Amino acid sequence: MLSKHDLKVLVRSRSLRFMRDRAAARYVPGAVASLAWRGRTVHYRPGSSDAEVIYKILLKGGRKAEYWVPDSAAPRVLWDIGANIGAAALYFGERFPGAEIHCFEPVRGNFEMLERNVAPHAIRAHHAALGAADGELEIHASASARNFGGYSFHYDGAAAVPVERVPMLTPGRVIASGQAPAPDFIKIDVEGAEYDILTAFPAERLARVRWLIGELHSKRSFALLEYLSQWFDIETRKTLGKPLFAFSARNKSI
Repeated sequence: MLSKHDLKVLVRSRSLRFMRDRAAARYVPGAVASLAWRGRTVHYRPGSSDAEVIYKILLKGGRKAEYWVPDSAAPRVLWDIGANIGAAALYFGERFPGAEIHCFEPVRGNFEMLERNVAPHAIRAHHAALGAADGELEIHASASARNFGGYSFHYDGAAAVPVERVPMLTPGRVIASGQAPAPDFIKIDVEGAEYDILTAFPAERLARVRWLIGELHSKRSFALLEYLSQWFDIETRKTLGKPLFAFSARNKSI
């Protein structure tokens, strides 16, 4: 029997296969499926967390969408930090077709899906982590077999054995090297590295960002919100019992 959530997914996706692909039993290593969304093709790994990510970001319409912001946000340069398979980048690309979008994703499996999803669009994908220092970063496996996002730092929920080493760059280095212009809009979902990344931005650059949106996971979340409050009005949404919470921050100058 289908649950209420199953029916919502089915109605919004118009795909029985996509609804079924949310089940962990559908996972087969190397398998890739696709879903049609607003004239675009979105690729995902059946049985993984990909399908739920697509549902929350792309299929929930209007203000219910995971990263909804008003049209007035109108970004010129958008950084998607922790881009995963590119669902958020596709969402923002559809909402703001004039924006220059740069995606940063360190996990190789995610990056391969990201490249596949954004290749037909004017979206640039960077296979790198952002952080507080230039160098390398150990990516740890998720404690959930269905979550292929990995974790940027070892914290509650990360496996003890690193599974991947990736290049790590500071935001300032990315800007100075010309890899991407300074953003005026940032989406961030980096499994606990939010404080290190956002506080590594040169203060004068961060102060010019018009909008920040994403998830906070680490024990330093409230310290980060206090830091950001110098320049931003902040709204948060947290569900009891869950360690992470969503936030949206609008520059006080707007």
